[in-house]
Amino acid sequence: MANLAAAFTGIFTKTRAVALLQYTTVRFRRKPRWLGTAKSKLFRVPERKKQIEEEIEELKRLHNNYRTQMKAVRNFLRDEVEAYKLVSRAGLVLQTPEQEEAEWQEALRRNEEWNQQTAAKREERLTAERAARKEYILERLVLKEQREADKKEQIEAQVRVEKEQSKTFITRDNIDKAIELALVQPTSFNFALDRDGNLHRAADSGPKESNPQS
Repeated sequence: MANLAAAFTGIFTKTRAVALLQYTTVRFRRKPRWLGTAKSKLFRVPERKKQIEEEIEELKRLHNNYRTQMKAVRNFLRDEVEAYKLVSRAGLVLQTPEQEEAEWQEALRRNEEWNQQTAAKREERLTAERAARKEYILERLVLKEQREADKKEQIEAQVRVEKEQSKTFITRDNIDKAIELALVQPTSFNFALDRDGNLHRAADSGPKESNPQS
């Protein structure tokens, strides 16, 4: 029993369970024919419905008419085929070698003419495709150059901003001055903002400043 449980545990893993959930069960409207006859209907003999005499006669008449018409069509087609064979054989027998050569040359000429027409249409189509492809590539190149120009402009603008901000950076040359300025003008970040955006510091009794970003 333990071995059986271990085997089923190995089969129905998490991945296997998820895969089984992805299948959709097909429900048949009727019992599939491979299941065989039901036991309740195994020895039941269905009652054969009786047809009316007038209906039987009408169906027989229609069937006879159909057979007669189809037989006539088959005979007509058979006669047409036989007549075509006789004409073809007579034409082949009556043809001379010069006529056969002329017919062959005419067939070659028509084939060459069709090949030239097909080649002209193909060349026209390929020319149109090449022109469209060239126009598409040029548009892509123009768009790419535009994007590169815009990106270059953004980079240059960012560089200019960084250069402007670099004037306020603390370097080796102005670090002493920055320290003295910080000691003389101490900055306190101990403040609060109200709903109106006013700035309240710990040492002030009323709002002195407003948030510039509000």
